[in-house]
Amino acid sequence: MFRAQILLADDDRVIRVTLAKNLRQYDFDVLEASNGKEAVQIGCELKPDLVIMDFQMPDITGVEAAHQLRETAEVSCIFLSAYSDDEFVAKAAEAGALGYLVKPIDVQHVLPTIESAMQRAAEIRQLKQTESQLNTALQQGRETSIAIGILMARYNISSEQAFEMLRTESRNQRKKVGLIAGELVKSVDNVNRFTGDMFDRTNTKLN
Repeated sequence: MFRAQILLADDDRVIRVTLAKNLRQYDFDVLEASNGKEAVQIGCELKPDLVIMDFQMPDITGVEAAHQLRETAEVSCIFLSAYSDDEFVAKAAEAGALGYLVKPIDVQHVLPTIESAMQRAAEIRQLKQTESQLNTALQQGRETSIAIGILMARYNISSEQAFEMLRTESRNQRKKVGLIAGELVKSVDNVNRFTGDMFDRTNTKLN
């Protein structure tokens, strides 16, 4: 059975251990970090479903740690704080937090906030994955168009014939057409760069 994984980061050992114990009672898999740097290290390595991060910690702040986790590991956070003033809420929002919890924590009461944040974090990860796949597809599509143009110029053929050449090579090598196109474009770029450098060196000597 799947168990959602939470990284709990708080430099107060009593609060951290107590909250971790309570979260485990709700069947969460809980990792623990005693400071911001440790949270970033564990988060980047294990990529939990959500990080619950104390806002103030002695080495790097929760805001800085949350920023590093979001940028490096695409891991989302909610913040813990002893305060609930407007300044804290604003800083949490600026850090991209999906929510915040005010100490002391009653897990039963804040469970909807945690579950909502985890669902939002999963949606963000899915969007980023979709964006990455789309960018890859667009890049391969661009390279395929360039490769077709190269083949058309080289062999004086139509675009349909050029694409069929790529597709045939794709089947022969058991690779996607986009990959074959990318290899062709890269090879042509390398030849152009090599001959260009050779021409420059020859020109320099002659002059």
